[in-house]
Amino acid sequence: MSNGIYVFAEQRSGKLQSVGYELLGEANALAKDLGQPVVAVLLGNGIAAQAESLIPYGADEVVVVDDPILEEYTTEPYAKALAAVIKERQPEIVLFGATSIGRDLAPRLSARIRTGLTADCTGLAIDPDTKLLMMTRPAFGGNLMAVIRCKNHRPQMATVRPGVMQPMEPEEERQGKVTIFPVAFTSADQTVELLEVIPKKRGSADITQASCLVSGGRGVGSKENFQQLYTLAELLGGEVSGSRAAVDAGWLEKDRQVGQTGKTVRPQLYLACGISGAIQHVAGMENSTCVIAINKNETAPIFGVADLGIVGDLHAILPRLETAIRRAKEEGVHYAAPSTQDFVGLENVLFEKQNGIAYLTINRPRQLNALNEKTLAEIGAVADQLAQDESIKVLIVRGAGGRAFVAGADISQMQTMNEEEGRRISLLAQEVFTKVKELPQIVIAAINGYTLGGGNELAMACDIRIASNRSRFGQPEVNLGLIPGFTGTQRLSRLVGSGAAKKMIFTTDQLSAQEALRIGLVDEVVPPEALMRTTRDLAMKIMSKSMKAVKAAKRSINQGLPLTFKDGLLVENDCWTECFREDADGHEGMTAFVEKRPARFNQ
Repeated sequence: MSNGIYVFAEQRSGKLQSVGYELLGEANALAKDLGQPVVAVLLGNGIAAQAESLIPYGADEVVVVDDPILEEYTTEPYAKALAAVIKERQPEIVLFGATSIGRDLAPRLSARIRTGLTADCTGLAIDPDTKLLMMTRPAFGGNLMAVIRCKNHRPQMATVRPGVMQPMEPEEERQGKVTIFPVAFTSADQTVELLEVIPKKRGSADITQASCLVSGGRGVGSKENFQQLYTLAELLGGEVSGSRAAVDAGWLEKDRQVGQTGKTVRPQLYLACGISGAIQHVAGMENSTCVIAINKNETAPIFGVADLGIVGDLHAILPRLETAIRRAKEEGVHYAAPSTQDFVGLENVLFEKQNGIAYLTINRPRQLNALNEKTLAEIGAVADQLAQDESIKVLIVRGAGGRAFVAGADISQMQTMNEEEGRRISLLAQEVFTKVKELPQIVIAAINGYTLGGGNELAMACDIRIASNRSRFGQPEVNLGLIPGFTGTQRLSRLVGSGAAKKMIFTTDQLSAQEALRIGLVDEVVPPEALMRTTRDLAMKIMSKSMKAVKAAKRSINQGLPLTFKDGLLVENDCWTECFREDADGHEGMTAFVEKRPARFNQ
C-alpha cells in the first residue's frame, strides 16, 4: 500500500533551498486530507546534520542518503538514490521543485520507476471522493488551466514552481525523526565527470526573495532604457525583473524573467513598467501584495490585476517618480496610504481602499489569523466606517500568509474565561459579523487555506465566498467542549440546511473546498494562483452594474431571509418600488435598453 507524501528537499553546495520548505508546507495541507505522514528526502555529502532543520517546517521524517558521490548534483547518482528510496518506501505522492535540478531529476526518476509526472504545477489538492492528487498546471500557452490526475500508477509525481506555495511557520516543538538510508554506489553510477562547479556570479539576483520588484516589458524600449529601472530599484531597495518579451529581446538576463516560463514572485511591491500583462506573465506575479502598473495603453490587461494603474509614457513618469522618492528619502518622509490613516490603532487587520474596492485583511499569519478580542474589535471598526462610505462598492475579506483565511478563535485567550467573559466575546463576535453581513457594500470572501470555527463564521457573513482548492472548512468547537458561538449555529443551518450543518458541527469533520462547493458553503472554487484575480474580476463585474439596484437586491434578500415567504414578498415589493424613484437607476436602465445603448448609471 502506498504511504506518505514525499518531498525532495533540494540542496545546492550544502545549502537547503527555499523551494523545499515551500513544498513541505503544501505537503502538510495535502497530508491532512489523506491522513498520511510527510517525509522529506535529503541527498548530499555530509548533509545529515541539516536534516533535523526540516522537521519544524513540516517533516514527520527526514530520509537521508549521505555519500561523497552526491556532493554536487549529477543526474544518475541522484536518480539512483531517490529511486531506491521510493521503491522500498512506496510513497503515495512525490513532490519536486520545478527548478533546474527538479526539472532534470523528476522525469529521469519517473522513467526509472514507471510512473507519471505532471510538470510545472501551480496548484495541488486532494479529490475528496477518489483521494487522488489533483495537479493544476497551465496548458495551451497558459490560456487555460488543466487539472491532471494519475489514476493507475504510484507514486503520483509533480514538479511545483518555486514561489507558488507558502512554507509553514516553523514549529520548534514539532517532533520527527531522521532515518539514514544506505545506497550502494559504484563507479558505473557516475557516467558524467564533473570537472568544475562554477558558483553563481556575485550579485546575481534572486527575484523570488525580493520584497520590491521593478519589472520591465517590451514598452521599456531597449536594454539601455532598463538602466532607469535599475536606478529606481536601487532607490526602493529592490531588484529588477522583466517579462519574457524583454528577456527574448536580450535586454535582461533569463534569471530575472517573471511568468510561467520564468519565476513566480510574491513581492510586497511589483512595479510593472511597459508590461502588457499577458496571462503567462500575470501567472507569475499576481500574488504580489501591491501591483502598480504603468502603460500607455489604457486597455492593457495588466490593469486588470493592478492595485494602481497609471496610463502614460513610462519614460516621462519614471524620472518624476525617481525625483519624488529621492526627495522623500532626503526629508525622511515615510508614505502611508491615506486610507489607513483613519485607523491609527489597527494592529491585527490591514485595511485599504482602491478604485471603489476595499480590502480587509486579517493579519495574524503566525497565529493562522486566529480571532482574538482585539481583532474582532478592529473588524467592527472597519465595518462602522464602511457603512458610511458611499465611495466603496465592494469589500474583499481575506487572510494574510497563504495558509489560512482564519483558523478560528484564539483559544489561548479564551481558555481562562468565565461565563460572563464567554458571553461577552460571543456577543461581540455576533455584533461584528452582523455588521459585516448588513454592510451596504457587496462583501466577497477570498478564502485560501484553513477556514475553521470563527473563520467559517466570518466567511458566512460575507455575501459571496470564493475559495482556493486547497482550502479546508470546519466547525471544530465541540472538540473543545464548546459550540459555534459567533453566529455559526444559526447562519450555517440557514446556508447549507440543518442536516448538513448538524453533521458538520457534531462530527467536526473538515470539508474540502469541493465538498464545501457541493453543499453550498462556498460559491466558486479556483486554483490558489487564480484566487485574487477571480475575486477582483467578480468585484469589477458587479461594479459595472447599477450599484443602487445591486444594493437593493442585497437588502431584499437579507431582510427577507428570516421572514415568512409572504412577509418576504412585502420586503421585495418595497425594494422593487425604490427602483422607480427619480434618484434611482430604473428609468435610465430601461430607457437605455429600449434605445439599444449602454446604460449610464449614477454610481
